[in-house]
Amino acid sequence: MAVDEAELALDGSVDLKGKPVVREKTGGWRACSLIIGYEFVERMAFAGISANLAVYLTTKLHEGTVSSAKNVSNWSGTTWITPLLGAYIADTYMGRFWTFMIFSCIYILGMGIMTLAVTLKSLRPPECRPNEVCQKASSLQIGIFYFALYLLALATGGTKPCITTFGADQFDDFHTKEKLQKNSFFNWWIFVVFCGSLLGQTLIVYVQDNISWGLASGIITAGLTISYFLFIIGIPLYRHKLPAGSPLKRMAKVIGRVIKNWKVRVPTDASSLYEVDSKEYHSQGRYPIAHTKSLRFMDKASVGNTRGSIPCTVTDVEETKLVIRILPIWLTLILPSSLLIQCSTLFVKQGMTLDRHLGSNFKISASSIGFLLQVSMLLVLLIYNRFLVPVFRRFTGNPRGITILQRIGVGMVLYTIAMVAAMLTEIKRLGVIKSHGLADNANAIVPRSIFILLPQFCIIGVAEGFLEVAKLEFFYDQAPESMQSLGNSLDAATLGVGAFLNSVILNAVNNITGRDGHQSWILDNLNASRFHYYYALLAVLNTINLIFFLTVSCFYTYKTETTQALGKESTKAIEIICSNNQNAGGIEHGIQCDQH
Repeated sequence: MAVDEAELALDGSVDLKGKPVVREKTGGWRACSLIIGYEFVERMAFAGISANLAVYLTTKLHEGTVSSAKNVSNWSGTTWITPLLGAYIADTYMGRFWTFMIFSCIYILGMGIMTLAVTLKSLRPPECRPNEVCQKASSLQIGIFYFALYLLALATGGTKPCITTFGADQFDDFHTKEKLQKNSFFNWWIFVVFCGSLLGQTLIVYVQDNISWGLASGIITAGLTISYFLFIIGIPLYRHKLPAGSPLKRMAKVIGRVIKNWKVRVPTDASSLYEVDSKEYHSQGRYPIAHTKSLRFMDKASVGNTRGSIPCTVTDVEETKLVIRILPIWLTLILPSSLLIQCSTLFVKQGMTLDRHLGSNFKISASSIGFLLQVSMLLVLLIYNRFLVPVFRRFTGNPRGITILQRIGVGMVLYTIAMVAAMLTEIKRLGVIKSHGLADNANAIVPRSIFILLPQFCIIGVAEGFLEVAKLEFFYDQAPESMQSLGNSLDAATLGVGAFLNSVILNAVNNITGRDGHQSWILDNLNASRFHYYYALLAVLNTINLIFFLTVSCFYTYKTETTQALGKESTKAIEIICSNNQNAGGIEHGIQCDQH
């Protein structure tokens, strides 16, 4: 096989017509810049909406404390659960590019409806008057607003697993330089994402609170539209991975086969397990996976039986094993995501009771205090990438500095510390309230600066600097190559399930502590609430969760990298290119594939 490896991407990437792509003309940071540009604007939009949503529900739609916090959590949960749908469509039917294109159009439509909902006076209740009961929003007003809101949740979920994975697809694992670039891709991706989030939590929130919600939504809609068309301009530069068929169907078949063959003994010789020729995987844009000894009972699916039905292939079984191994880690990441939701719910509620003046004339939004989280995270990412990774690398020999799971563990520990800090801050706030006799005045401003919340936001920012990048990298790297959109959606799903969990915990605490005439911990009157008990409970729950994480991490085995599994010289990758070339109708771009 004589091949000029410098010509084409060696990982089987194709263009929109299904033909192999030329390395020099496609992919890399040049293509990623347009993809990251859209993500920057989208994160700005999402942060601007989510950071101030609790404020809008409270001050504009006149919802109560618990109700608004639950609704924010439920919306956030939906936003982060819908990536599972986007991943399924991308991996099974349409590919990442077209799935992204469709859902991003839905995003722009949702923002257009949202702009109307917050602009037209007929679509929101009148402002509250002093000493009068606020008029509740009508069913029509609530319906239109939440229709737009959940349309955005669907669109965000549809684009989320596609855009990140599509960005990573622009780097070839089989090319030394591009592989090194890909190793740093996720760090810089998160850096840009949080720059966008920072802008959303400052500029967009400022416009919402001080100028107009309608103008802020209009800016977001225009920004998304412009970035969408810029993304389209980059089409000739993009590399694509072919859809590999439904991963859920393959996993369901494997699990069903294991149950059917439960009494069958697994042969000691792995070569007797059923497998097909590697060319069948190449034609599907998949990689064959070698047999591993983990979860050996799953190998029952690859054992033939007397009924003559076709067994599952070793590769299908190994893909299912990879997903099963991921799930315990996934479970441990749900609670930290639930703690993150406090930054856009209860932390914001606390901020609304504090002095928000900077000087005599400028007053910041309670939601904008979240910029401290973004700044902390950005600083951590810069320091970690520039200084800590090289230092850790000297001692560990790991190109990442420390392992992905170690980085996640550090983030989890910091989350517990953040909840303790939030508890102590709330105790201090309540002490000031008590000394000034403000507990019975729901509208009273506590004579303390909003920046007393700085420790809890900053610690969570540092925690996210470790946790969020590691999560993204973990689910992309550890998922099978043919299921990387699904892996990315599992990352998002931790945030979704975490948001729903927060809603459940919040509701349970509110109901349990308010029984039998007792005062609930969480009230509409924030100055009479007892948030510190709630934060202490979250700290305890996260400590228990951390112990569970450490336990399952001890038994976790990392996936063998594709380049190691297929050979350092990329022979299998070149076979994929040749197979794709032949399927496309001929050999192109000067590649010569000898048949053996």
